[in-house]
Amino acid sequence: MVIELLDLVSKGKRINIDSEVNIPSEFVKNTSIRKLENVHFKGYIDKLIDDTYELGGTLSGLMIIPDDITLEDYAYNFTSDIEEKIEESSINLQKTLDITEILWQNILVEVPLRAVNEKNENIELKGDGWRLISEAEAEMTNNPLEGLEDLLRKE
Repeated sequence: MVIELLDLVSKGKRINIDSEVNIPSEFVKNTSIRKLENVHFKGYIDKLIDDTYELGGTLSGLMIIPDDITLEDYAYNFTSDIEEKIEESSINLQKTLDITEILWQNILVEVPLRAVNEKNENIELKGDGWRLISEAEAEMTNNPLEGLEDLLRKE
């Protein structure tokens, strides 16, 4: 998302932004995000006294990520408040600024550590001859080799 900064640089006027964001597919390729939809940024770019720029606003959208239990597509709504300082060296000679990388970094921060669809929250995790147990259950389970450690320590 390239922003023209001519008015901001020459006249000092704040630039308001209210636009859809297109994240390149190369960015999404090596992440757990399968797809991004309806990504929107509403905010501003302002020039500060010390010749730096401030990008502020709200980024929102929908990311399609795998459900942690079934690996089915799971639609996750995200919202991120952004407040970034941008050095003047980031601005090119044409007085434009590409904020795509900044927005992408804020999307990555919003990827949940655990994503489980509501319909899968109470799913039974067991099958023919197996079941998934929690770490707490594993610690409480009787270990048949537990007595072996005591025998080795006696010698």
